[in-house]
Amino acid sequence: MTRMRMRKAILTGGRAIVAAIVMAFGVAGCGGGKASAPAPQSVTMAVTAAKAIVAPMRRELRLLGTTVAMRHVQLRAPAAGRVLGLNLQVGDHVRRGQVVAYVLNREILAAENGLAVARQIDPNEASALSGAVRRNSGGGGVAIAAPAAGIVAQRLVSSGQMVNDMDPIADLIDPASVYVEAAVPIDDLALIRPGMDAVVTSALSPGAQFPARVAALAPSFSLTGATSPARIEFTGAARVSEAGAPVDVRITLAGLPDAIVIPAGALFEDAANGTSHVFVAGADGRAHRTLVKLGIRNAAQVQVTSGLKAGAMVITSGGYALADGLKVTVTGN
Repeated sequence: MTRMRMRKAILTGGRAIVAAIVMAFGVAGCGGGKASAPAPQSVTMAVTAAKAIVAPMRRELRLLGTTVAMRHVQLRAPAAGRVLGLNLQVGDHVRRGQVVAYVLNREILAAENGLAVARQIDPNEASALSGAVRRNSGGGGVAIAAPAAGIVAQRLVSSGQMVNDMDPIADLIDPASVYVEAAVPIDDLALIRPGMDAVVTSALSPGAQFPARVAALAPSFSLTGATSPARIEFTGAARVSEAGAPVDVRITLAGLPDAIVIPAGALFEDAANGTSHVFVAGADGRAHRTLVKLGIRNAAQVQVTSGLKAGAMVITSGGYALADGLKVTVTGN
């Protein structure tokens, strides 16, 4: 074989080998592409849901306040002298006309002092003088009687102490006159008006709720100008009877007895166009994006005024992974 023929044979064989390699890679590539293509699958998301229910709904404004006694009753000494038998303690209830102590006036004290001297000088004459002192002393002294019923807020003197005529003995408050002075922030002042229902709670009575109402709004502001006082009056017999007690006040701004209510966690709000929507778990096993209009709301619940009927199952999990038409399965309520 000549050199020229050998070169031609080598070139021809090389082209054949290259063609075979290219063909092999092409076949492998096509086969691999077909193997990696996923088969069409239907994605199903497990979600939780809650039923839209008909329930009472209220919009409330929470305020902080302090109890104030409108009427105070002061027990005063009916005469100058020494106070005897005063056993009142703060918080004691006093009835109208109840005798709480006595005042041994100065004249009687002077007579008793003279009687003690007389006993030393002439014991026989002292016995007759002692009878005269007892007849004119009024027994244990001049009675201190409560002019009205009340609760002892402060005792001002102690038994055995000397007082002058009309000196204060104790300060009582009339529990029926206790009201609440609540601080209303300026931003919320336009929301409330006299006559609105309220509920008062206090740490002094854990678990108790005292019905009340907004009686008046003060035409003044605090020193900082940030709040304005509102007078909240109790409407029932049960009330906070202590003055100066810190309390919480919840004023009902709006209320409905039969609102359609859903959990706040089911709501999506679009701030760009001012709309709200929920996802309803339909009977077809899919999530349906539903526009809704809202009414009263609080931290846990939202009233739906249109777009949803009672009994609809609104999805409460999944967040922004939810989409209209997505297959879902409800795993819990």
